[in-house]
Amino acid sequence: MKPPTLEWVKSPNDVTEVYANNLHVTWSIDDVRVRYAQTVNSPQTPTPGVAQLAVVEERAAITLSWRIAKVLRDQLTKVIDHYEEVNGPIKTDLKLPPSIP
Repeated sequence: MKPPTLEWVKSPNDVTEVYANNLHVTWSIDDVRVRYAQTVNSPQTPTPGVAQLAVVEERAAITLSWRIAKVLRDQLTKVIDHYEEVNGPIKTDLKLPPSIP
């Protein structure tokens, strides 16, 4: 017997949208924690130029049970496979160009 499907409803407080281009994963016996971050200009060098530094600024963190982490893995595998079927392989070994003097 298939379990009943739960209705997906919108939060009365809306949803927080977060962009990330970096992540850090830690785990315990009970769960997996993913910290999401974005590369931004360092407050020490806010003006563009050769001396400009970047930092990785934490934006959000999500802790998942191992079961939900596995469900997420399976769903991501499917959507990535489908994306690559249409658009070709996603490159993960990209390098930034050198700074312009």
